Amino acid sequence: MTKSTAVPTPTKERILSIDAMRGLALLGIFFVNMVDFHSPWMYIDQLSYWGDQWNQFAMNIIDVMAQASFYPLFSFLFGYGFIILNNRLTARSAPFLPIMVRRLVFLCLFGVIHFVLIWHGDILFTYSLCGFLLLAFIKLNGKQLLQIGLGLWLFYAIIFFLILLPYGSEEFTSHQPVAIQQSLLVYGSGSYVEILNQRLSDWTYVNGGINGILLIFSIFPYFLIGAAFAKKGWFNGEPNNLPIVRKFLFVGAIGFVVKLSPFLFDSYAFSHLQDSLGGPLLSLFYMSVISLIYYSGKTLKPLEWVGKMALTNYLLQSIISTLLFYHYGLGLYGDIEVTTGILLLIGIFLVQIVLSRWWLLKFRYGPIEWIWRMGTYRTRFPLKRNQKGEVVYETD
Repeated sequence: MTKSTAVPTPTKERILSIDAMRGLALLGIFFVNMVDFHSPWMYIDQLSYWGDQWNQFAMNIIDVMAQASFYPLFSFLFGYGFIILNNRLTARSAPFLPIMVRRLVFLCLFGVIHFVLIWHGDILFTYSLCGFLLLAFIKLNGKQLLQIGLGLWLFYAIIFFLILLPYGSEEFTSHQPVAIQQSLLVYGSGSYVEILNQRLSDWTYVNGGINGILLIFSIFPYFLIGAAFAKKGWFNGEPNNLPIVRKFLFVGAIGFVVKLSPFLFDSYAFSHLQDSLGGPLLSLFYMSVISLIYYSGKTLKPLEWVGKMALTNYLLQSIISTLLFYHYGLGLYGDIEVTTGILLLIGIFLVQIVLSRWWLLKFRYGPIEWIWRMGTYRTRFPLKRNQKGEVVYETD
């Protein structure tokens, strides 16, 4: 079979629970990102900035249930899909490496467009870098990938926990009054060019220098673990994997305990542990819950619809939110409380469910996914469902 015979994943071959996991990850990430969309989240003390009891409670819920629990899930699913794509292209005798390199290059371009023109909190650029790094490990077996991934993850979590253990939480406050006022001024009343410059400054603050290295170090282990799970066949819906998914559920539930630790111990080390250890464990819990729902014969169709258009919906969340809050839109930046932001994101996500369902009834792929695939395979192919012709392969 030649390169030209690469075809899309048929619906019957898709792991629908994986699509639902992507949809849940988008919802969870939106809960965290929404605070950053409408407020100078990077520069404030997130748990005391608003002062109001209900906002404080809402931030605590986001901190425990969502913060650092869904980007590991997305990272895991990226690594998982990486191996599925490799396996299916190999089965079709199609060249994996050039296809994946083009796929990652286009993902990188989407990331650059995202953080330059739309929102500073982009993760696509970092994912593309981690994807290139994962190529060096693609030949390893599942056990080796799992050992390296777990090793890197636990090293990062434990070493920094020990380093930070002597320090109290108040010594690492993120409250920066000057940066807060700058963000409120620019995003709330600045021109598009001023907002663009502030956006690049915020992106550099998070991704530049040692922060960028630590960011990759805190994401890449989940790529490896996801790749390991795919090679071992876990979370693929096969009946023989049900016992291990049940074990993952109980292991992941430990994440709730770790997530609550900063409320019990006055050391910044536990805030680090909350994100670096508790977040990924909670990701495993969420994945296991969804997998067990599908094992029971039930489905989560709304999450599937959103998950099948994950890239489009991720970017759409940024576009809608920045138009709501930035000055070139409705200019609500700094005027929205946490509780109001939650209501807005729920409304936006419900609209995304409806739009995703409507779009997928008429078209094969999301619009950004369609562009991504054409760039990946250097082929123009039909988008509408009633069109005939060759369609390129897409990973689960």
